[in-house]
Amino acid sequence: MKIRYFFSFALLFLVLVGAYTFYISTDYYTLQNTLLVEFSITLPVALWICLPAVFLFVLALLFMGFASLVQKFKSMTLHRDIEKIFTQIQEQMLGNPVRERVFSNTELKTLSKTLQRFILLPDTKSHNTNYEKIDSIFNSFKEIEDGKNDPKIRLNPSHPLYNLNAKNAIKDDSQKAFDTLKQDFDKDFMGQNLYTQNSTQAIYDKAWEVLLNGQQKVLQKALNLDKNHLTYTTLLGLVKTCAKGNINIQKDVIIQTCKKVSMNEREYLGIAISVCELLRQDNINFWLSVFESLSKEVEQSVLAYFYILLEVGKTSEAMDLKQQYPKDDFLPVSAFSTLKEKGYPLLVFFDPLLYRARKQEKVPTENVAMKQIDYVNH
Repeated sequence: MKIRYFFSFALLFLVLVGAYTFYISTDYYTLQNTLLVEFSITLPVALWICLPAVFLFVLALLFMGFASLVQKFKSMTLHRDIEKIFTQIQEQMLGNPVRERVFSNTELKTLSKTLQRFILLPDTKSHNTNYEKIDSIFNSFKEIEDGKNDPKIRLNPSHPLYNLNAKNAIKDDSQKAFDTLKQDFDKDFMGQNLYTQNSTQAIYDKAWEVLLNGQQKVLQKALNLDKNHLTYTTLLGLVKTCAKGNINIQKDVIIQTCKKVSMNEREYLGIAISVCELLRQDNINFWLSVFESLSKEVEQSVLAYFYILLEVGKTSEAMDLKQQYPKDDFLPVSAFSTLKEKGYPLLVFFDPLLYRARKQEKVPTENVAMKQIDYVNH
């Protein structure tokens, strides 16, 4: 019962009882006290009858007021605990670590511990909750999925939408792509990756994709970074773009870039195969020089150098270089030298699986006649 209702009915009851008592008796009664302090009080009988009821009314009013304050305090405490649950849900939606919180309600504390055992992946197609903070995060997720960037949202780097949000920030801006390469996203990773198959390398790959189609000045700055986050795939794209003549990169820069990626022998061979498909009269010597220098500094690139030598027809130079290695090393070179008169393609000896796949796809080989000339005089 609300206090104001109790107060109204109790006051009405006292007035009615007092009026009725005064109606049936107008006498007065004197109360005399001789204990410790002598005094006497004379009041109407009706008032003496109402005094105990008034006393009980005041006590009841105080009790109900206290109970109301206690209930309000409990309600405020429960509200704070519920807000903590909502805050925890927001943290888990963003993929961030859950902070330890103190709960007054034991059931909500158990609920919090239970939620921590789950990975919360929001459904952006669901309806609004009418809870502003949660709905605001959902709206940000929808904008990210639609290709927009939200710089204010604090997603954990392991969150599935983190990469997409970072890619949206780059778009086609070379400078933003360069700034992205200077960031170290991995340092913000949680100790445990909550979301499987999610890597920040995809952000760097997007940055390189933009740089390869952007300003060459910014691209040169990116290549000179101590940690440029290049992978074999992005380096392959860079080399192809350079071989096509779309960008100009100095020989030393290409060599240092290849060394930073730390490729294995198979990957160096893949680079050489891709370069050979784009060789022209005006860039053959450049790429021969690049792979020659690499072969002297990086052991894993020697096979690739052999491949490009044989592809451009420098068989004698390849065999002279072969003499510097043990007889059983680089057997594809010896095999090609022995069987080349039978017309076998070079790729059969160095990467038969790739040759077979390309044969099935019927990939045409460009500039074959030009590349089989022995450029002795160059």
